Amino acid sequence: GSENYPSRLYSIENPPPVLYYKGRIERLCDGAAITAIGSRKCSEAAYEAGYSISYKLASSGVCIIAGMAEGIDTACTLGALDGGGFPVGVLGSGINILYPFENRPLFARMFKTGLIITEFSPFTEPKGVNFPIRNRIMAALCDGVLVVEARHASGALITARHAAEQGRDVFVVPGKPGDKLYEGSNLLLKDGAKPVLSA
Repeated sequence: GSENYPSRLYSIENPPPVLYYKGRIERLCDGAAITAIGSRKCSEAAYEAGYSISYKLASSGVCIIAGMAEGIDTACTLGALDGGGFPVGVLGSGINILYPFENRPLFARMFKTGLIITEFSPFTEPKGVNFPIRNRIMAALCDGVLVVEARHASGALITARHAAEQGRDVFVVPGKPGDKLYEGSNLLLKDGAKPVLSA
């Protein structure tokens, strides 16, 4: 019921009753937003693509949402920050559990100009079961999901599925046929996702 509660979340089947946050909650609005996702262990080319596309989108006023994981999430969040945009990180842990720990400098930047949110209560550890639950929020907050690089069993595909079920667009950076790093991504394209060649 708060005026700061994201209106897009009301449209999903099981919206979180509570959101914990740190950062610029007042900037989370109904403007254009893209959720950028992909592999934690990504290729250098995919990292650069995620950074570049996010930088250009953010500098044009598009909100970039990511899961704060290593790899593609980090690249896209950095791109959004460096592009002067408003990045949003969605956690699979409590608001006081900064995970992954290697991203603490990134979290520090997010607290100043971006926003970190989670539905998990403080001190909730980042257990594997939390992340598929978290992914539905990442999909709901955006107009579309951008899959930069994803293996066949990547968690990014869960977010893409949520997005499709919620009526959001699914965008994919195409990969080389047969490349295992892009197996999941290319399957999404086969199923009708929109190919992305630039911001």
